[in-house]
Amino acid sequence: MIPAFRTDGYLPEGLHPASEGDATFRFGSDTPRRTRLVLRLRRWLLLARDIGARRLLIDGSFVTAKPEPEDVDAVILLPVNFAAQVEQGSESAIELEQMLLTRRPEELFAAEDELDWNDWFEFFSRTRESDGRRKGLVEIQL
Repeated sequence: MIPAFRTDGYLPEGLHPASEGDATFRFGSDTPRRTRLVLRLRRWLLLARDIGARRLLIDGSFVTAKPEPEDVDAVILLPVNFAAQVEQGSESAIELEQMLLTRRPEELFAAEDELDWNDWFEFFSRTRESDGRRKGLVEIQL
């Protein structure tokens, strides 16, 4: 279960596992902007499942109390055979690779291994506020 927001509008520190349904209901249904962002997230989840991604982390203003979030940041932990899937012509792998290479959308990032994953987790665990306080992130169960 995704915990309630803190008084500053962020999730409590830590990694909060959630199903796709829990995450989309919690963050994607209050405003038209949130609904549009959840459609983007659902596409990434479909691609992640198709390629056998190991993990998917979401962040950005999407997982805050802001009524009109700017974006949904995501990190996908790629499977070890991702390059082979691209070489073999997997449509999902090719589509995802193009997103990652062109940075369109800008808020989707790839982790190639657990070390990368941990670096991204650490990066997104801090706010952009001047005090750089820690905040919570959501991992959608694949």
